[in-house]
Amino acid sequence: MNPSGPGRAGARGRRGVPGPLMLLLAAVPLLAAACSVENEAGSSGVGTGAAVPDTVAVNVVHKVSQNGRTFLELTAARAETFNDAKQTVMSEARFTEFDDKGAPATEGTAGRVVYHSDTENADISDGVRVRSEVEKGVVTAQSLSWENKERRLSAPPDEVVTLKKDDGTSMAGTGFTGDFRARELQFSGPTSGTYVSSDK
Repeated sequence: MNPSGPGRAGARGRRGVPGPLMLLLAAVPLLAAACSVENEAGSSGVGTGAAVPDTVAVNVVHKVSQNGRTFLELTAARAETFNDAKQTVMSEARFTEFDDKGAPATEGTAGRVVYHSDTENADISDGVRVRSEVEKGVVTAQSLSWENKERRLSAPPDEVVTLKKDDGTSMAGTGFTGDFRARELQFSGPTSGTYVSSDK
């Protein structure tokens, strides 16, 4: 199946868009969540204009552990906190979520992450890549925005978002919005892709 043109997909893969790709996208907000952990630790934040950060940290490594097992690790080349703006800026951010056996389950990278501590929203940019070992696939985009209250992930209208699974299933298009409450994803612009069925 090779859908093209404006496309919309729910958890069941409506209008030819593979439903499993929605599960792959569920890994992206983990990057925002990882930054919220670091922000609570007091080592990060975002600045606008000529604002001076309240704190600056370089070569940040933050690990979250439970019962002696690390289940989340966040690193960044630089992190700045701006208390009045309630924002956090991180550069060259990378996160890894580990499974019960200690193997990487989800890995993500972005050149820049702006985390808003008052809303728990995040602006992720400068090349976004998230790999899910569970869903066996990758999400790539130039930039994405996460709205925590609405549980919505979106990209600028003219930017391409690509979803690709190891089995060859893929989708790429512009005008991307992912609604995690309704479990729907939508490309309002042109899309193209390939669906590989597991049925024999």
